[in-house]
Amino acid sequence: MLHISKMSGKLLGIPAINTDTTSNPFCIRQKDTDTICGQCYSHRMLETYRKNCVPAFKRNSDLLSTVIPVDDLPVLNYAYVRHDGHGELQNYSHLVNIHNLAVKNPAVTFTLWTKRATLVRQYHREYSQPDNLILIFSNPTIDKVIGVPRGFDKVFNNVAPDSPVEQNCTGQKCLQCLKCYRKDSGADIIVEAVK
Repeated sequence: MLHISKMSGKLLGIPAINTDTTSNPFCIRQKDTDTICGQCYSHRMLETYRKNCVPAFKRNSDLLSTVIPVDDLPVLNYAYVRHDGHGELQNYSHLVNIHNLAVKNPAVTFTLWTKRATLVRQYHREYSQPDNLILIFSNPTIDKVIGVPRGFDKVFNNVAPDSPVEQNCTGQKCLQCLKCYRKDSGADIIVEAVK
């Protein structure tokens, strides 16, 4: 069954269904680029002091790569669940599983950060996004703040630490802010300094 992680740092208190960046072909291709993926905290952590997480995250990657029967998906008792605090969409089936989890758990708000806009656009052609699922485009380009792309609810941008651009994600605990976890937060364009 799916492993649900207890997160630390700014994600403390928000459970996550993580996947393995070290085996995801998309992540591997992006790892050595000048995009935000080239500074990936997940790769850094999973290759060093969080190596022990790789087997559970890899198991999630494998499970989510094919559509799981809805009856086999868990019923969750959380206010918020983040998808891929570590990781990225494996493929389209992974996104379908996220949709089905949200439909099966209408009292839980699910969030997904992804750079895979093509998969999200395909999803919108085939499914109606449930109200309790928030899709956030993770802008791969550093220092180029963009608006919310078609098919997404929000966009997460990264800027250099010395950027003059105003940042509204300032490193506080996500659970104390919730801009990304509420559709009505008034903040659809999120900006954070690269860590």
